[in-house]
Amino acid sequence: MATCTRTCTRTSMATALGATVLISAAPFFVLFLIPVESNSPRHRSLLQILLSFASGGLLGDAFLHLIPHALEPHSHHPLEQPGHGHSHSGQGPILSVGLWVLSGIVAFLVVEKFVRHVKGGHGHSHGHGQTHGHTQGSHGHGKQEHTSKEKQRSEEEEKEAGGSRKRRGGSTGLKDGPVRPQNSGEEKTGSDLRVSGYLNLAADLAHNFTDGLAIGASFRGGWGLGILTTMTVLLHEVPHEVGDFAILVQSGCSKKQAMRLQLLTAIGALAGTACALLTEGGAVGSEVAGGTGPGWILPFTAGGFIYVATVSVLPELLREASPLQSLLEVLGLLGGVVMMVLIAHLE
Repeated sequence: MATCTRTCTRTSMATALGATVLISAAPFFVLFLIPVESNSPRHRSLLQILLSFASGGLLGDAFLHLIPHALEPHSHHPLEQPGHGHSHSGQGPILSVGLWVLSGIVAFLVVEKFVRHVKGGHGHSHGHGQTHGHTQGSHGHGKQEHTSKEKQRSEEEEKEAGGSRKRRGGSTGLKDGPVRPQNSGEEKTGSDLRVSGYLNLAADLAHNFTDGLAIGASFRGGWGLGILTTMTVLLHEVPHEVGDFAILVQSGCSKKQAMRLQLLTAIGALAGTACALLTEGGAVGSEVAGGTGPGWILPFTAGGFIYVATVSVLPELLREASPLQSLLEVLGLLGGVVMMVLIAHLE
């Protein structure tokens, strides 16, 4: 009897891990079909539509999946304790869920502010060095002349000096002077976008961990429940991964780099499945999957999704575009929300 139980347990563990690997690998077949290789002007219009789909998916996932799951056990709490004090006592857990959502938003804000500060510090010192070098170079022209006259004079000297200046590298410095701040600004913008992509990966890693917990706990409860949970998570992950792919490409990654980074988030799902399988009867996994375990995981992840969608993705959709492109972007956002509504009904 004990041998049969151990065999069944090992089989369920192998099946759960196999289902998690399948869910992690399946979206990549869809990503191969997306004709977007990089964040280039040629792919900009399609990428913007995918970004709008991503923002709708993130917001729909947060408000229609994560937060309701976190509130679900607390919504049944008043039925267990009828009377005058039940509504007041049930308000504490609901407030805690809201506070954890806000904590996720603030935590992601703090991380991005910190990284921007570090990047901005380097950019400021670099720009200061350029300013100092320009001041030394223009000091020989005299302090009594106006800025406009200095520019005209430097241009005349540039034309007269010609090849000798080029050999000494003097004209190169003058020509590169006004261009460097633009490049540094572009690099700074690119690094900021890259930070938002990594923040989205961090939130997706936590989300995949909870999915892994749900899969592991469901397979401990039976094959039928495990297969049903696997199919639900799979339908949920495909549109989610498409949106994450668009955010990473917008952040400056190539198609291959974005797919590799998304593959790393599968570690979170495998870790969640293993955690649920190794705990006693999958108790921790079932509690977290239902929102009654460590109550901060789901709302904190929801706060991260809300931050990425509203701060990093939606501002990209506010750029000037044609009426048709704007309409397609709005439809893409609504499409992401509708997809999450359908998945919420299936759950």
